Amino acid sequence: MSEVIAELLPVFILIMIGYGVRAAGIVTAEGFGQINRFGYFVLYPAFLFALTSTADLAAADAGAFVLGLVVGFAALFVIALSLRPLIRADGPAFTSVVQGSVRWNSFVLLAAAPALYGPQGPHFIGIAFGPLVLLVNLVCVLVLARWGTNGANSPRAIVDQIVANPLILACAAGLLAQLLHVRASGGVETVIGLLANAAMPIALVCVGAGLDFKAVRAARVRVGVASVLKLIVAPAVLWGAATLVGATPMAAAVAAGVGSTPTAAAGYTLAREMGGDAELMAAIITATTIFSFLTMPIAIGLALH
Repeated sequence: MSEVIAELLPVFILIMIGYGVRAAGIVTAEGFGQINRFGYFVLYPAFLFALTSTADLAAADAGAFVLGLVVGFAALFVIALSLRPLIRADGPAFTSVVQGSVRWNSFVLLAAAPALYGPQGPHFIGIAFGPLVLLVNLVCVLVLARWGTNGANSPRAIVDQIVANPLILACAAGLLAQLLHVRASGGVETVIGLLANAAMPIALVCVGAGLDFKAVRAARVRVGVASVLKLIVAPAVLWGAATLVGATPMAAAVAAGVGSTPTAAAGYTLAREMGGDAELMAAIITATTIFSFLTMPIAIGLALH
């Protein structure tokens, strides 16, 4: 367990650096918003393209691993949706609870994946990106279209949110490059690599800059429900689903790691654009990020042993 904590510690230090820089006024919240926007449209797509275009899709246990993740996330969606009568939240708040329960922050895990899982770790996560980014965004957009308040629930609006998502496009391009055996070379490969290398630290620092503790205090029960689902239920469900479909112990351990990550900050942007409860979304992102300091090492440590 101590080894897992040691490998994850630099990740959480980067997150706290982001919080400290914003709290000290070195960079304003608006400034970090622009940085994160640059990351969302430029750095993160470059990172995802580099990862998915080189992931070993032909690995013997890749199929079982992906199937386990898809089954596990489907189960999480069902669990989150079934809680609607119990949460007593309005439509927008419910969408944030659902998003908070299923969105995963890949950068928190990827930064420590080589040390935690060995060279297989990043490849497994690269394999997961394509189907999971599509599945999670599709369901979250549909939930917001059903229960959000801004009226962006026409078929065209839903399709636009999915098709125009730069993360989905980057994953699709990476997988297509694999299928066509196309590889970036020369200056293009260098540029993509440099952008991809910048993505992870920028993403983690921006997560820290976006922490909002006041929002957590304002909606404790709903934040608590989403946090339990994301940090405790999700790693157990994904590990169980991967094991059930025949994934190797290492693949199942990576699945548990995927489930143990805090809620991704992209949920805030989507909530704001599609009429969700953006303040509650910020609170869930904050709470899951802070509590994951404790829960991620436990979940990953148990899965590895």
